[in-house]
Amino acid sequence: MRIHETGQRWTAAKPGTEPVLALLPFAVQSGSDGDELIAQGLLEDICGELTRFPALQVISWMSGRAVADLPDPEVGARLGATHVLRGRVRRTGARLRVSATLVESQGSTQLWTEQFDAAAEEIFTIQDEIVARIAVILIARLEERALRVARRKPTDQLAAYEACLRGLMLLREGTLEADEGARPLFRHALDLDPLYARAHGGLSLSYFNEWSCQFWDRFEENGRQAYTHAHRALDLDDRDPMLHLIIGRIQLYNRAFDHASWYFDRALALCPNDAETLIQLSLCEVYLGRPDASIRHAEKAMRLNPYHPDYYHAYAALAHFAARDFDRTLAVGSNIGTPPMIDIPAYTAIALAHLGRMEEARQELARYHAVFEEKITYGRQPQPGEACQWLIAVTPFKRKEDETFLLEGFQLLDAVTEQAAQPRTPFAADVEQGTFVRQGEGWVLEFRDQKAIIGDMKGLHDIGRLLARSGDEIHCLDLADRADHGYGGDEVLDSAARQSLKARIRDLQEELGEAEDNNDLGRAEQARQELDQLVETLSAALGLGGRQRRIGNLSERTRTTVTWRIRHAVRKLREVHEPLARHLENSLRTGTFCAYKPEHPVRWRMS
Repeated sequence: MRIHETGQRWTAAKPGTEPVLALLPFAVQSGSDGDELIAQGLLEDICGELTRFPALQVISWMSGRAVADLPDPEVGARLGATHVLRGRVRRTGARLRVSATLVESQGSTQLWTEQFDAAAEEIFTIQDEIVARIAVILIARLEERALRVARRKPTDQLAAYEACLRGLMLLREGTLEADEGARPLFRHALDLDPLYARAHGGLSLSYFNEWSCQFWDRFEENGRQAYTHAHRALDLDDRDPMLHLIIGRIQLYNRAFDHASWYFDRALALCPNDAETLIQLSLCEVYLGRPDASIRHAEKAMRLNPYHPDYYHAYAALAHFAARDFDRTLAVGSNIGTPPMIDIPAYTAIALAHLGRMEEARQELARYHAVFEEKITYGRQPQPGEACQWLIAVTPFKRKEDETFLLEGFQLLDAVTEQAAQPRTPFAADVEQGTFVRQGEGWVLEFRDQKAIIGDMKGLHDIGRLLARSGDEIHCLDLADRADHGYGGDEVLDSAARQSLKARIRDLQEELGEAEDNNDLGRAEQARQELDQLVETLSAALGLGGRQRRIGNLSERTRTTVTWRIRHAVRKLREVHEPLARHLENSLRTGTFCAYKPEHPVRWRMS
């Protein structure tokens, strides 16, 4: 929903999409000036925290102040708000009580109220915690209310937000049937709003769920769909932490651990108090080998959302398992109802075995085997050790010691054969061979019985990453070096200015190539600096299909730069290794998504 101001009144652009929340000043039930300051500080902080959640439109408390004395229906009508949040600060002796109440403006239905108590002298210490709790619980209540309404409607009558919310709730079931049932809802949302980023994110997550569970009959297609939809969503809204989390998890399962960490860090920075983001990051930190961070995220998620679903306990138990705290693993895991992941009973069995509780361990192992046979082999009796080998092959542990520990746990249960678990490889035994290795300040290249050495260029790094993931479509952002400042900017360019920039860029590309051919390093560096600056300005001002847009899309800024430097590297390769350059010209695809797709497979030695 988009809110726009008309005179002194606010109107909602379209009913039935995202919730629109009006924050009213907190009432103070004491005569203390200090309590007035506390109430105002809480209100401003809650407003700031709520704006981090992309599915919620928040009307500033300053607008709410003008209508604070009106009934809730009138507040909603004046401000175009679907919901109203009122608060109160009251002093009782040496303690302060902060309460918050959420009301649906149409009909004045109270949806939620909660109280927070603290010693007066501690209020500033725990203020951030109170703000975070109010924000998280309020968002959860808004979603629950919207979901109840959406479930009563047929699909073709759902607004985009409602359809997407129903789809996301289905995905939390963690089944193939739920994934397939969610996709029509996300596609319906996109039919209503083709630029709805979260619907693309939901489609991505539905494909990711299957891809990460290795449904081999559609493994490659699911991976491609998950990755493509996630980046489409991120191109539309780079402020949504869920989208960064999805791409980070895809990169994690691709074993691109540094790239995954970048996306996880950005998700956390965007919304550090989103309980759902925190619990998902907890699982990711297990795979990255950072159990302390995993435990912190899980504990904070459960503290912020005390009404959390069962899978929070499952992820928290895995965090303690990664820390080798088996007593705590079992204590937390005892709160799990139906395991949300196939492998939860396997981890429970290993924890029990390490504590010497072998009979219980074998029961949990049998439980894991039964679920594995149902969901992975579809009724076929698994081969000895197959369930262990599958789990080790698909779990993206960064640290070898974690993979070894898992294998040793199965051996402790006498559950594996002497064969070591090996992840599947896409290479056949008779494929063509090649070498693409960084050495010192240059690269050593071997292909089709010819060897060459060439100086370092950024384009060679890009090509190397593409060769290492043959067949995968990789977004330009995942090839480029990212700036820490992320996204932003407000400038626009008119048509004449853009044409002038494009002409100058073409001239600079020729000038740079000529300077490098003549080994004129000073002239080449000067041209390169100007070229990078102009490319960034131009690509930032253009949208999909070359349409003018406001600067702020990092992928648009990156696409032209990556494409140019790959093509420049291939042109330089032609001078020293013509067969390799010709092969790359025929096999590389550049643009927003880049890929190495050779006509015949090549096994590259990369290090």
